Amino acid sequence: MKAEPILQELEAVKERLSAEANGDTRRFLDQMDAWLVEHPHAGPVVNSPEELQARLRAREATEPPPPHGKPYRVHDPIIAEVHRNREALYREQQAGALILKDEPPRKKR
Repeated sequence: MKAEPILQELEAVKERLSAEANGDTRRFLDQMDAWLVEHPHAGPVVNSPEELQARLRAREATEPPPPHGKPYRVHDPIIAEVHRNREALYREQQAGALILKDEPPRKKR
């Protein structure tokens, strides 16, 4: 999406509204107030953040919680191999005994 056509349209609307009010900001605001009286907002009006939070809490209290779905999973062979290795190590640790050797490990040359 290119911003230039949007900016051009915005500038054209601004110029048209300015021409309707003959460049007078006070007249423009009076016209806007008159339009708002003629076209009232149909939905609820929130006047403060506290009121919005109270509305959200009331709505959350009356609505049931959303159902918990299964998480999205993708088979990843690397992660599957890590899980297999961890399971094998866990089984070895549970079943195997500790083996002590009499000889110290040899140094690599």
